[in-house]
Amino acid sequence: MAEKKSKQDYILEAAKLYGLGEVEITALRNHLDGSQPNDFIVRKTEFLFRLYDVYKSTEYNDKIDTDDNGIIKLNDYAFEVSKRRLADSKIGTAWILSSNLEDFLVTNSPDYHSKIKPKFLKLADTNNFLLPQIAKQMGLDATVYYQAEYTDYSGSFYTFHLTKNFLRNEETLIQGDSIVKENTKKRRTTRVNFESLLEAADKYVKKYYKKHKLPAENQKRAREEIRQGLIKQTIFNKMVFNQNEANHKWGIIICPDKELRLAPLYSYDYCAGVEMNEKSPHRVVDGKKEDIESFMLEYGKEPWFRNWITSSVIPLDIDKAMQNMEKKTGIGLSDEEREYYKFFISKMHSKILLVNDLNYNRELVEESKKVKLGDKVKKVTRKAKKMLPFSDSEEGR
Repeated sequence: MAEKKSKQDYILEAAKLYGLGEVEITALRNHLDGSQPNDFIVRKTEFLFRLYDVYKSTEYNDKIDTDDNGIIKLNDYAFEVSKRRLADSKIGTAWILSSNLEDFLVTNSPDYHSKIKPKFLKLADTNNFLLPQIAKQMGLDATVYYQAEYTDYSGSFYTFHLTKNFLRNEETLIQGDSIVKENTKKRRTTRVNFESLLEAADKYVKKYYKKHKLPAENQKRAREEIRQGLIKQTIFNKMVFNQNEANHKWGIIICPDKELRLAPLYSYDYCAGVEMNEKSPHRVVDGKKEDIESFMLEYGKEPWFRNWITSSVIPLDIDKAMQNMEKKTGIGLSDEEREYYKFFISKMHSKILLVNDLNYNRELVEESKKVKLGDKVKKVTRKAKKMLPFSDSEEGR
């Protein structure tokens, strides 16, 4: 068993993870090292000292983990809830800090207050556990969610999602809608011009690195990695039928050393046939094309793209992704649910295989489209609805 942290080290690390400001952390440090006793800061942060008492006790619990049903029962653990870091994460409802200094972002499970049609809520929920494993096979950084439950002192019962790999300590998310400045005078559209998105992201990165006087080679690397990452994320979105590619669904993270990195994928609710109550934005190229073949033809001109498709996308193993989901989150799928996902994802994966087999030849690819993509999607959706195993009725879960 690893040696436990000293009280001072523990409290100061907990203060950062909780989201306290520099003034508060300095006051804590001065109190703990005896240079400036401060009863006020102790009272103000007594919750951190309570966590330390649990940490050093014989009843100390190890890492927060799922039970046999894939659920984190938070009532079994000592933790504190903080909203201090929401200004950094932008998404979520709170942060949880456990007694062993694990920090989790809390997000809402899809519910009847969301924009999702009721009978698709369980499917939307399950997407958050399976689709990150597919993204990881494709070499993408993806937020992994866990199912959690909590009963408060009044007996109220809550279900939500937890994630620990979305945002690391002292990082800040800048959402895409703060980077891509849309003209509010224009009529609202459901099309996100992907070329403009890439241009805006690149401009943001260049301006940021110049402002902070960071090395030119670092700027070059960040521009390349973020651009390629956005293209890869878009191929993932198309492959899993993501019905909402709005600009607040992606972002760039500012790291503690002031470097930039692309935020991991974090929005899976509207994928795999989930239907919404309203139209939502889709990324397009050439002004209107949102099909995966058009994206592959557009960016297949770049050698890195073809290499990535060949090495990381074509070998995709959906069964392995399902196994990894169960191993990682404890969540399992029924045979019917497995067939549903395999049907949906294999349809788009086959399109990727076709474009690659045709060597990205535009003429041959266009000839292969015997019907419009919209008609194909409608047919796939109609068939998928008949297979939908995620709800017991047409009206709810």
